[in-house]
Order: sequence, then C-alpha cells, then structure tokens
Amino acid sequence: MRIVSVRATGLAASVARPLHFGIGAFPSFYATVVEISTDTGITGVGECIVRKGPQVTKRIVEELLAPLVIGKDPWDAEGLWQEMLGQLRRWGHSRGFLVEAISGVDIAIWDVLGKAVGMPVFKLLGGCGRDRVRCYASSIYFAGVGEMVAQAREQIERGHTALKVKIGRPPEQGGLRMDVATVRAIREAVGSEVEIMVDANGAYDAATAVRVGKHLEEADVAWFEEPVPPDDLEGYARVRRALRVPIACGESEFGIFGFRDLIARRAVDVLQPDIARVGGFTGARKVSALADAYHLSVAPHTGFSGGICHLAALHFAAATPNLGAYEAMFIENPLMDIFTESFPRPSAGYLSVPQRPGLGMEVDWEKVRGFTVE
Repeated sequence: MRIVSVRATGLAASVARPLHFGIGAFPSFYATVVEISTDTGITGVGECIVRKGPQVTKRIVEELLAPLVIGKDPWDAEGLWQEMLGQLRRWGHSRGFLVEAISGVDIAIWDVLGKAVGMPVFKLLGGCGRDRVRCYASSIYFAGVGEMVAQAREQIERGHTALKVKIGRPPEQGGLRMDVATVRAIREAVGSEVEIMVDANGAYDAATAVRVGKHLEEADVAWFEEPVPPDDLEGYARVRRALRVPIACGESEFGIFGFRDLIARRAVDVLQPDIARVGGFTGARKVSALADAYHLSVAPHTGFSGGICHLAALHFAAATPNLGAYEAMFIENPLMDIFTESFPRPSAGYLSVPQRPGLGMEVDWEKVRGFTVE
C-alpha cells in the first residue's frame, strides 16, 4: 500500500454569539482538514488545529509534507512522522504551524491503517479494554454569575458528573473577585459530588494565580488549568508548589519536548495534549508514555477544533492507560457537524467510541465545502 495523494482544505465558521474567556472574544472557528488517498482505494482524514489562518497550515501540508509521504507506505507511520519533523527541526522548527500540520497528516495516516485492517484506531493503538471514556462538560464561558450557574445546572441535568468553568476575567469584567464568586456559586449550586475544573487560559501571573488558587482550594476544584501563560514554566512550578489543587496544562505544547520540560520542572499534575497540535496519534502516544512513566494523568484537549480532531482525541483517550478525562465540548461549533451522522453524545458522564474501522465516522464533503476557505 502506497500513499498517492495528500490534500488539505482550510475551514472557517462563525457563531452568532462570540465566546468570552481569558484570551478575549472568540467569534470564529477554524480548522484544516487533511485527506490522504492510497493506491488501494483507501482514504483517510485528519485535522490540523487552527486558531488563525487555516490557509497557512494548508500550504505547509501540501508543499512541505506531501512530497515526503507521497509514494511511501503508510504502515511506516513512525518513520514518516520522524521524517516530517526532521525536515526543519535542525533549523529550529519543532513547534508551531509545522507540528500542527504534521498532526493532521499523521491522524489521516492512522485512519488509513485502521480502515486497511478493518479495525477502529483505538484498537489499533493497543486499546485499554474500554469502548467508552469518562468525560467532562466543557466549557462554561464568561457571563453573569446567574447565567453561568444556570449553564452548570443544565449540564448536570443532562447527566454530566464533571464540568469546566472559565476564569481569568479582566478587571473591567470583575477580575479575580468575580472569578472566585462564580466558582463558589457553581459549587453551591451543583453540590459536592460534581467535579469542577477551572481554566484561566493563562490569564494570571504567578502571584495572582496563587491568590486565586487559595480560594479554589476551598471550592474543592478538581484541577486548575493554565493558571499562567504557557511559556512561564517557573510560574507553573511556583503555583504548583504553593497550592494543593492539581495543576493541568499542555494544550499549547507541541510535543514530547515541551511536556518533558514541564515534568522536569515539576510544574504539572495533569497533561493535556491536543492531538491536532502535538503531532497526531504518533506524537500523542509519546506524551502518554512519558506521562505514564511519571505517574501523571492525561486529559486530551479538544476545545474549538473541528469534528475530526474531537473524534481522533476520543480514540486516543480510549487507548490511553493513564486517562484522566476527555473534554466533551457542548458549545456551539459548526465545524463539529461535518460528518454523515451526529457526533457521539455523552451519557451519564461517559462518551462511547465509534467501533467502525479507522476513526469510525465518515466525513460529509458537501458540509465541508460549505465551510471551505478559498
């Protein structure tokens, strides 16, 4: 079996009501979809994470990566991954758009392999004896305290047993006092049995994060996510030393090297690799093994990405022995609905994994064309 073509498509979609969180307002969603075809007629799909400029990732896939994999055997997934990364690694490019582009190609390769042997990807990865994964509802974004409490109650009524709350408001929106008041109100509303994760998206400096974290301890939160900017490793370590709340991060990391540094600085308790940023299944497996060696849990990030990323992350979660929880997004995101059927829905705090070969769901290309960026 040989790869004969690699195609990338940039997608964009807007929502009527922008989401507000620690980074700012987010009115649009982006993704780059990768399609790999083989000489056996098997086609696989993948997705590169995109926050701005999907055409940038498209160009990298088609001009830098496609020539490296066309004509090659997809069963050499590890070798192809190393070759793609090695193309520019010695020139300092082992992060950023390049690795995000590699992620989409790698996911598509694993989709091909699963289809070739008639096996879902999570089984091909080794499986963990599970066909459903524990999940949490994500996320409750900035609004009035009453509205955020109402959203939390709604998710619990739908059967969720854990949920994520955004904090990190700027001063003009009430700042840290409003953050603390919101978490306290939600804890009172949902009771002591529900797990609450909080996510600052790097909005605080270390001193402020510690100050907020002391209040979060009283609210018994499950983890404090991205308390400081992703490049402030010393800040992460300082926050973790000061608090009893587990620290989670990693959605902004690009692979095993960044996670290695976080672990070496004793800065993290829960690793959150995004499969569409960390190097696809091949890269994510490396992070999972590293976490396992240090007895840390893995909670795959999904966020604002499209449906293929969420689907791939679900397979990765099912095959991860040290899984914490999968991020099940309930927000409006048009790019989630690009399949011929509906994406799996959580039930009683769990999400079932598709059992058909490869990623287990077929892309509706007519829907994709509706979001394509020319």
